[in-house]
Amino acid sequence: MNGVILPPERGFPFHLIAESKCGCKWIKWVNTVELSDDKHFLGYWEQRGFANTADRDESFFG
Repeated sequence: MNGVILPPERGFPFHLIAESKCGCKWIKWVNTVELSDDKHFLGYWEQRGFANTADRDESFFG
């Protein structure tokens, strides 16, 4: 991050950034990976009203 080793509070050892998506789609501190083919699945933020697509050029809330 800016030429410095990524600190733990920023997601060490890596932080996955989806540049075209809102920050709620960025990933820190991966513990597990769960795959689903259910197109209606709602993640943590989507259950709280955030848009599922989270495209930066769309409305922030679903």
